[in-house]
Amino acid sequence: MHILNKIAATVYFLFFLCMFLTMSASAYIDPATTAMLTQIIAGALITLGVVFGVFRRKIIMFFKNASVNRTKRKIEKQTKNQKDTNQ
Repeated sequence: MHILNKIAATVYFLFFLCMFLTMSASAYIDPATTAMLTQIIAGALITLGVVFGVFRRKIIMFFKNASVNRTKRKIEKQTKNQKDTNQ
């Protein structure tokens, strides 16, 4: 609980420090720019979703095969060590 209090105090301190040290900007974001950025972000997210959906099985099999190969190497190493100790 003591650690959480320290973390919360640090977060509050950094938040208020950032709030007091900010400068106001005389900037203007055109609504067309906002719409364009929204379309770019939406397009990127949709593309990532489609790519993940299409290659989902291949991605899952890649990680499963990596895990299986790691386990095989571990078993081979253990059997080799057992053979060496038995001789």
